Amino acid sequence: MKNDLLEYFTEISRNISAHIKTENRYISLSEKLSNSIKNTYDGQPSPTFHIGENLSFKLPFHNMGNINTTHLFGIDEVIILTFYYLARNRYKNILDLGANIGLHSIVLNLLGYNVHCYEADPETFSVLQNNLHLNDCKNVTAINSAAANFDGVAEFTRVCGNLTGSHLTGAKKHPYGELEKFSVNVVDIGKIVHQFDLVKIDIEGLEADVLCSVPTAIANNIDFMLEINGIENAKRIFDYTKNAGLDIFLQKNGWNKVSTFDELPLSHKDGSVFISAKPPLWSFL
Repeated sequence: MKNDLLEYFTEISRNISAHIKTENRYISLSEKLSNSIKNTYDGQPSPTFHIGENLSFKLPFHNMGNINTTHLFGIDEVIILTFYYLARNRYKNILDLGANIGLHSIVLNLLGYNVHCYEADPETFSVLQNNLHLNDCKNVTAINSAAANFDGVAEFTRVCGNLTGSHLTGAKKHPYGELEKFSVNVVDIGKIVHQFDLVKIDIEGLEADVLCSVPTAIANNIDFMLEINGIENAKRIFDYTKNAGLDIFLQKNGWNKVSTFDELPLSHKDGSVFISAKPPLWSFL
């Protein structure tokens, strides 16, 4: 069975209400997508996903504690994939921070981007490498390191019940369930970010550290797609963008520009945040 993600890309690109959690179009599209993904993986361990003419990829089923590969295809993630699809002429070099098992990097490669992706957990990184190989991702460089605002080694906390919630120790105040802790390599993203024109940040509580490590002198040349987790991260990100002359646009309000701090989301559950000195791509929908 081939799942036609292009159908969702088309709907998302045509209808801004499909981006807003409180809108009926978002709710119905989310339910339709969830059912479609579950049916796709039902009895099929490595289905094919279609995103355009002659553009297809595979993502084998993988358990990640109490969640699995099907959970990676939530509507909020597919909205970001749609962004990549629409932005093919806007960006070339992408930094994927928190690559997990590779969905974003695989799609980016398929769409013609050059990608550097970072994944800290060595077990997840092994799955990522296998998925990149399966999809012949020649334009993806995968690095088994955590993304942060310093170079070195740090303790990493693997959240066994939900591997997507794993993080550098201390990034989350109250990690839950069975935990495993070990050392990982860490890379200072601020030192390498000048090589990229779009940065996707999904690193469980360290998004402010990474964003604020970007020199303000080059920040206007880079766009950022991220989640915000917690009030402290939100405050640091808001202050940084003001100092750097960047605007914040929110999925939760239809990608309108933020005017005050109180508008910012405090959880990934509130959708993505786009930061740029330019109008967001969504403004042209």
